[in-house]
Amino acid sequence: MSKSRCFLSCLTFLSLIVFAHAQKVAVVDVQKVFDGYQKVKDARERLDKSKKIAVEELEIYRAELGKIVKELKDMEDKLKNPNIDSSSLKVKYQEKVKEAKVKQDDMVAYDKRAKATIAQRQRNLLVEHLADIRAAVQKVAGAKGIDVVVNSSETQLGVFFASEKFDVTEEVIVTLNALAGKKN
Repeated sequence: MSKSRCFLSCLTFLSLIVFAHAQKVAVVDVQKVFDGYQKVKDARERLDKSKKIAVEELEIYRAELGKIVKELKDMEDKLKNPNIDSSSLKVKYQEKVKEAKVKQDDMVAYDKRAKATIAQRQRNLLVEHLADIRAAVQKVAGAKGIDVVVNSSETQLGVFFASEKFDVTEEVIVTLNALAGKKN
């Protein structure tokens, strides 16, 4: 075999090896997938309802506290009047001050609990549905023969540009919602 023929054979062999190991790459905008996932939309609606209920509860606390504060102001005006016996009124005033303090403490505690609960639900939302998203990405990748799928969300710094021909985001959303429909 001549040297050129040997070289050509080796080059062909190396080309086949490189071609065999070439990987098919795609990108997916995980944030868009997350936003397009029906289960996430439903969970966000429930979360919004919880937030609304918490705000309504806090308004009730504020109204009750406002009523107590008004009563305290009325008592203060009466205490300033020298014609009124203030000894029993002072006792009632002190009791109202304690009631106001308890109401304010209850309101602050409720606010903290509600915020903590909502924050925990938001964290759970991500964790709970990330496994579903990952499974849908794997299904789309398997169907398209894709070896690597990279997150192209705007919040990620790893991908600065990806051609639209590599983007499988919409297919992942469709697959994810179809899979979720089968589970229900």
